[in-house]
Amino acid sequence: MKAGLRTYLLADATLKAALATTTSVFSFPAPQDAVMPYLMLTRVSGEIQNLASSSLNVYVENWQVDVMATTDKAAEAIKELVISRLNIADRVEMGSYTVYSCSLVQVLDNSDLEMTGSETNNVRTTAEFMLIRDRTAT
Repeated sequence: MKAGLRTYLLADATLKAALATTTSVFSFPAPQDAVMPYLMLTRVSGEIQNLASSSLNVYVENWQVDVMATTDKAAEAIKELVISRLNIADRVEMGSYTVYSCSLVQVLDNSDLEMTGSETNNVRTTAEFMLIRDRTAT
């Protein structure tokens, strides 16, 4: 699922252009030499649900998308692109899975506090999404 989510995000030309390179979507943690801005993907939780109104068994997962950038402005712009791509993404293909629904759960500012005399500032914004998808790949 992670590869499908990555591909789905990078299919948006504006989001892809806003990132540092075409490979700027990583699993958590990103490599130490990753160039900002970039995204990190983490599966937070997942469970099987049997829907009473259907014979379809689905998998409900929460995914965290961390935006890493050197400025608040860049992080905010990329966060908004991620949200517009994923929030209310219904009946879409993410790799070999059908995602029936994707919705924003929360957004957090997880930036590290800047140390006195620090010459760099890393901004980290986290958006968490709930995906409801097929249990098995198509």
